[in-house]
Amino acid sequence: MPTSVTTADSLIGSLCREAEASRQRCRQLQQCLQRCQDSQLFARLRRELEQLQQRRRDLLSSARAWQRRGIGDPLALAFLIELCHRPLA
Repeated sequence: MPTSVTTADSLIGSLCREAEASRQRCRQLQQCLQRCQDSQLFARLRRELEQLQQRRRDLLSSARAWQRRGIGDPLALAFLIELCHRPLA
């Protein structure tokens, strides 16, 4: 009987990818904000940047809480925390 093997995707792994994607998007937004000359666009980009920064803080808070409680893979959690601490620029 044929079977298929699939790669499991862990929650922490997904959050690590989200943290890195968020960091990269924050960098893009910062560059756009430096060049932006339209006040409405500037406000929209600034709101998006603030939302992404808040999401990173939320991820960091969750990762630290899981680490304190011993939930999840300690190495993966340490990596998520490190990703959330990386500078945006």
